[in-house]
Amino acid sequence: MWSSSSEDEENPPKRRRIFRERINGNFQSVYEFNERFRMNAVKMEQLHEDIGHILFHPTNRSQALPSKLQLCIGLHWLGNGGQYHVIADAHGVSKASVCRCVKSVVNSVNEVKFSTVIKWPENVLNVSAKFFAVAHFPQVIGCVDGTLIKIDAPPAYESAFVDRNGNHSINCMIVCGPNMEIYFVSAKWPGSVHDARVLRNSSLFRTMEGGWRPIPNAIILGDSGYPLLQWLITPTINCVHAGSLAFNRAHKKTRRIVENAFGILKEKFPCLNYLRLSPIYAANVFKCCATLCNISREGEYIDLPAVNHEEPMENEIVEEVNHAPPARQRL
Repeated sequence: MWSSSSEDEENPPKRRRIFRERINGNFQSVYEFNERFRMNAVKMEQLHEDIGHILFHPTNRSQALPSKLQLCIGLHWLGNGGQYHVIADAHGVSKASVCRCVKSVVNSVNEVKFSTVIKWPENVLNVSAKFFAVAHFPQVIGCVDGTLIKIDAPPAYESAFVDRNGNHSINCMIVCGPNMEIYFVSAKWPGSVHDARVLRNSSLFRTMEGGWRPIPNAIILGDSGYPLLQWLITPTINCVHAGSLAFNRAHKKTRRIVENAFGILKEKFPCLNYLRLSPIYAANVFKCCATLCNISREGEYIDLPAVNHEEPMENEIVEEVNHAPPARQRL
């Protein structure tokens, strides 16, 4: 008896593999589909045509997941941001399968779609005209800003990822257009790095400093954390004259679009509120979400309404002077 028991311990029975009943993801309501996958069925089908060949498993062993189901699982997690086991239960797969699907979808989207979706449009004059319609700020082709994406503390160089709020994060920068579409993404710096340094070490900075402009005298708007350059315009600090106040008001009205773009991006993909991933993987997820955000909103942009551009009354100017922010505050 004792010998038999020892043999059982040395050679335990193999764990039985369980294949769950999978859910095909066909939802009756268009709202339900958009709520789960952050894009309509037509755009998902187009995306599947572009990256499906990368997701496809050339085998019939172990009931391999179809490429379309992998895409559904990846988009569902990106648009939900929950635990892997929650998405696994919703689609009838294992938690490990969800992890693999998300990684495959993120890498495929970045490889195939990122460079063709995240870019300035061909008609940049139209972009400048839409920016001008906001607050009469001329020659604007984009607004730049950075955001902190919280992550778990990495095992290497942990202190470098502690941001100004005391959280571990990565610093991600975007340049957006007048309808909150994203034209440029830089997501490769720890949270402790200043926004100005992220811009200074980006390909956008090198290109613009080299003299490239989509249109003559094109400019980008940024907050006071960025340096004032020939192509990068920041607000005036401690302004007391009517002209400076009018400049700052127009600058603020136009630049707030990039804040709205971050809000849309994080609302559409709640996973960005906290990525429990390594820094490199988290940066790839951010790039993927920015790409998918442009794809999902393509053709749905609404022209900005006309704005009253009358000059401020004298009492309004005096009120703004009295409430002018201190010199060290970022506008």
